[in-house]
Amino acid sequence: MNRKSGISLLDVIIVILIVGVIAALVIPKTREKEKLEAERKCRENMELINKAMVDFFSTGGEMSLLEEGEEVADTTESGEEEESIESKEEAEEGAEEEIKPKLFTDDIELLRPYLPDDFELKCPLDGKEYIIHANDSVFYSISCPNGHGQIIKGELLWEEE
Repeated sequence: MNRKSGISLLDVIIVILIVGVIAALVIPKTREKEKLEAERKCRENMELINKAMVDFFSTGGEMSLLEEGEEVADTTESGEEEESIESKEEAEEGAEEEIKPKLFTDDIELLRPYLPDDFELKCPLDGKEYIIHANDSVFYSISCPNGHGQIIKGELLWEEE
């Protein structure tokens, strides 16, 4: 008998088919795992934005962003110097008793001080920005554009699923 050694074309085709079947079984599971990881990360991001929103609200919103000792520009003329000194002293005394309005905001830049430095306000799945709505001190919502969930007035709506 004359037998040739080596790999036949049939052996190569069988190996390619086996690799193809394994890939067809593994790739969808890997993609599903990546989607679940992106959803988990997205929800963590929305929780951080929620915490930033609550922190912003509890500090008085935009009113708290003035640095201590920072003064509002004085618009009085130099001839009224004595009156302005007295009015400044009265204003300083009144400022201690001043009630700061508490507001929610949809301005991302106002929330930045309450978020980690490298934080991106985008869903990790495809980079679309989160949808943030705020209505004064009454209402706010944070939504993922990819349907990963929503937070309304601090309530995580994906926990109901």
